[in-house]
Amino acid sequence: MIRWIVWLWIVSNAVSSSNRKPSIFCTSECFVANFKSKEDSFVFQNISNLSNILTLQNVFIKHMDYSILEKLPSFIDILVIFNSKKLQWLDIPSALSMVKIQISSLRRIDIAANSSISFLTILGSNLTSVPITLQNAKKLKGITITHSKLSEIDLATFCDYSSLSELNLERNMIRYVVNTSTKKCRVYNTLTKLVLDRNMLTTVNMELFNVFSTLRGLVVQSNNITSLSGQLYHDTLETLSFDGNKLKHLDLCGWYVPSLNTLSIAANELSTVPECIHSWTRVTSLFLSQNKLTKFSIESVACMNNLTWLELQCNQLTEITLNSARFPAKLELIDIRTNNLTSLDISFIPAQALDVNVEYNLISRFDVNNTSQNVTSLRMLGNPVDCSWSSLLDRSYSGCNRSDASIRLRDHHVKLCNTDHLRKNLFY
Repeated sequence: MIRWIVWLWIVSNAVSSSNRKPSIFCTSECFVANFKSKEDSFVFQNISNLSNILTLQNVFIKHMDYSILEKLPSFIDILVIFNSKKLQWLDIPSALSMVKIQISSLRRIDIAANSSISFLTILGSNLTSVPITLQNAKKLKGITITHSKLSEIDLATFCDYSSLSELNLERNMIRYVVNTSTKKCRVYNTLTKLVLDRNMLTTVNMELFNVFSTLRGLVVQSNNITSLSGQLYHDTLETLSFDGNKLKHLDLCGWYVPSLNTLSIAANELSTVPECIHSWTRVTSLFLSQNKLTKFSIESVACMNNLTWLELQCNQLTEITLNSARFPAKLELIDIRTNNLTSLDISFIPAQALDVNVEYNLISRFDVNNTSQNVTSLRMLGNPVDCSWSSLLDRSYSGCNRSDASIRLRDHHVKLCNTDHLRKNLFY
């Protein structure tokens, strides 16, 4: 109920707000709307001491300087500024621990020396570069700058940040990533997650990330990447995503990522399985969906001893070979939905218990009596013949059905393959 009251209050203040006087509303946090001048800072005197969070909505000041925000009560340590397109310049006093600015016209941010800020989030701004005064905030643990106008990133900018663990630069206009530092940076030992999702990168030198010794997640989804240069040599990296790029070929030979457990290369233009992927024996989840594979053999990933989840849906597969003694021993799920398979042979499957999903293909020939007992679940909806079962007991009583509507169902799912159905938030 309180959330609905706050939302209605914000909406009501958004109408003709430029003509209104500043107003305040407090629940578990305090909201101030229609801040138009330095004189309006008197409203801070009415902030409830039961809250440490202040949200400013509809700020109409071009430059909110120190003389304004230093008047905040000492118990306020989290500041949120929302829906303030007039705001272009913000001064952040040293006492705040968390600042979030969402939907503004920010071009400049100044942070006071010896700042206590730990988390800075800027969503939607006119920033063209990382503010240089962030160097005054040595305690920063998380930096998020998204939906802004950053065009290039020099990782040396963050060199002396001895506490920074998460850097999120998604949805900007970044075309280049470099590192011009000539010394060993403190951030090399602290950064655990780097997100460059939805930018304008066309190539990436993977060796840039080798120096970040504690990095666990690297997300470079939804760019325009056609090639990767250099070799990744990293002990701690656990998740790696190149989803939604334009990779036609990927050579992983020479890469060393012994801790990697999740690799996603979905929605690219791969026509073959990445070279040397078989040597990545710690990977448990491999996503190759929405590529241009026409043939696949399970032997190409047979040496991936810990692989449990393999996704191949929305490719162009006409042939798939699953019957082989060379088989990833721990595989539990193989997803082959929405391809062009006309037949399926799963008579010899060495895995202990495998769930096979071949929905929305063109399978018209399948011998249910010549199927491995290790296939514990089979999903075939949307094929000319459907012999699905959800358990071995169900298999004993199930039969096969033929459907005239299968092509129509499949065509619908083929259209879904061509839309932006990437795996979202794998590493968030």
